[in-house]
Amino acid sequence: MDTELLKTFLEVSRTRHFGRAAETLYLTQSAVSSRIRQLETQLGVSLFTRHRNNIRLTLAGERLLPYAESLMSTWQLAKKEVNHSVENFQLSIGASAALWEAWLGSWLETLYQQRPALQLEARIAPRHLLIRELHERQLDLLITTEPPKMEELASLQLGQFSLSLFAHGPAPEDSPRPYIRLEWGADFHTLENRLLAGNTQPLMTTTSAHLSRRLLASTTACAFLPSDWQNAYPELQLIVDIPPLVRPLYAVWLQNSDQRPLIRQILKTPVI
Repeated sequence: MDTELLKTFLEVSRTRHFGRAAETLYLTQSAVSSRIRQLETQLGVSLFTRHRNNIRLTLAGERLLPYAESLMSTWQLAKKEVNHSVENFQLSIGASAALWEAWLGSWLETLYQQRPALQLEARIAPRHLLIRELHERQLDLLITTEPPKMEELASLQLGQFSLSLFAHGPAPEDSPRPYIRLEWGADFHTLENRLLAGNTQPLMTTTSAHLSRRLLASTTACAFLPSDWQNAYPELQLIVDIPPLVRPLYAVWLQNSDQRPLIRQILKTPVI
């Protein structure tokens, strides 16, 4: 069905005049008559009775009228929604809370400075849940420290970041310093256990970097936090006998994702 035929039918039914309908639609009167004939041929019925300047809807035309109005209204709404999605670049991005707090929040600020019309959904969840959402196409892009080894997923290393062990205040006397375990990825636990031998029972486990930082002030605990936070938060005291840990950062998406062009565009903006 050509929506222009319905549009012409609705205008003729409103004006009850082929000439006035032609003026409103910026068409010739013969073009309007041709469109009405095409629509009548498709439906196999007459839609108007024509007696000189007295144009009236037939019974078939009366029955078509509400459907034509509904179809045109739906078509206009569909065009509006499609154009809106193209203009605003809908995209969902997922990562752990710690990555959002440490680096991805600033990255989003830069993206919106570059593309004010951008519309994003930022999701915070554990990595295994975000990978499942990728497969189910509920998520477009995953930022993680470990690229999943699955053929259907594409990945790109975005860079590296450094984590240092920080505390707030002196260590407790005659007892090991408590430890707050922050989720920086499954394979990170192997590295931290090797460095913190004998202190494997964490005071707390969390996914929030800012929560870990705040708790350092009210406890004697230590935690691995972004190394550059020492500049942003001078109260953090570096534990110098534990070397920094360097971690990779990856972007992951479905190889056949419809959002690949937009994903490539936004990944041109450095994350770290």
